[in-house]
Amino acid sequence: MRISISFISLWFCLSYVQASEDINLPLDSGEEVTVKVYPATFSEPKKPILIWFTEGYSSRKPFKKLISEFNDLGYEFWQVDLLDSYFLERTPTNVRRLSGEGVAAVLEYATKQTNKTGKFFVPISTGRMSLILLRGSRLWQLNEHPNHGVGNLKQVVTFFPNFFDAPKKAGDAPRLFPIVASTSLPITLVQPSEGTYKWKLPHIIKALESGNSQVTVASAANSRDWYFLRRDPSDLEKQEGEKISERFETWLKAGQVSAAQNFKPAVNLQTTTATMSVKGLVPIDKRIAPNFELSDVQGNKIHLKDKRGKVVLLNFWASWCPPCVKEIPSMNRLAKKFKVDDFEIVSVNFKETPETIKAFLKNAQVDFPVLIDLDGKVSNQYEIFAFPSSFIIDAQGRLRYSVNSAIEWDKSQVKQVLNTLIKK
Repeated sequence: MRISISFISLWFCLSYVQASEDINLPLDSGEEVTVKVYPATFSEPKKPILIWFTEGYSSRKPFKKLISEFNDLGYEFWQVDLLDSYFLERTPTNVRRLSGEGVAAVLEYATKQTNKTGKFFVPISTGRMSLILLRGSRLWQLNEHPNHGVGNLKQVVTFFPNFFDAPKKAGDAPRLFPIVASTSLPITLVQPSEGTYKWKLPHIIKALESGNSQVTVASAANSRDWYFLRRDPSDLEKQEGEKISERFETWLKAGQVSAAQNFKPAVNLQTTTATMSVKGLVPIDKRIAPNFELSDVQGNKIHLKDKRGKVVLLNFWASWCPPCVKEIPSMNRLAKKFKVDDFEIVSVNFKETPETIKAFLKNAQVDFPVLIDLDGKVSNQYEIFAFPSSFIIDAQGRLRYSVNSAIEWDKSQVKQVLNTLIKK
């Protein structure tokens, strides 16, 4: 079952609060998980406890402000940072490798506490941590056997969830981790309209529903992933972020489940390990590069197929991505090493407006066309999920190499590859 909802709400300007206590929960592995408890400003028995599993942004002002807003609306707020508890480096791979044991321990503790008070609790996550929330919720369900499969868990809320394994190289279609189809929960997906996984949302929903999850979808309009945590949010993203605490109750009502509904996660889970991405210039199977037509910032339409006869470096980027910006000078230098008839760089900007790109170009020298992929469809064609991502296309229009990170493009290795392709 799926529910789609939209919202209108108010904004309250509230003060920050400090955690009243830290609770350390021991794990069978010998580690501990720390739960920081932020009490509600006033007692509100009907409001559930919010348990937010963070990814390293707990000290940022927008997040602290969000906690305060929730507290002032009567919500008790628990904040959990698993990587911090485990003393692990903050990397995407380390997040994906987490088993969910820490999440299960927190949910077990929340169950004991809410059994005493008669309250409910709502686990919350963002990005890659949503994957770990699913793993931990399943472990908790299988270990604790809560009533109807959820007990006092009202529902799970995930913002811009990333349930995908990292592709080995740029251009590879990402795969969902098996836990997604093995999950059985009432779950609300908060999907930004300009998010990276917008076009993959139906795939995510289908996998969740195949495991008997009840899926509710909420949209954050005119917003990118991390919209309410960004250091440089747009005005529209700020507005969306300011509505979260007030919208939250509406989300919970929209995702409410019937008292008779049962949730049963899969007992057997396919084991898998997180993929290690290949760095640098990587050869890929020869195949025709997907054709597209996009306009540049001046409004000129460019067809990729019109570039046949020359080698093309196709670069996907965004101005908010520091590595993307960092590699531009080396791309400029690379372009000068070759004749225009032999080699060209074409860049595709991900979901930024012409005004944003023009403002960026006033302060940055970019010696190649910048095409606008405003809805992200072309990026989706090329399975782009990390920025920057680039491809080298030969004169016959075939994909030959990919790069899924920033590199220095005028290095000898790259020039040798290009010279070889040009001579063929």
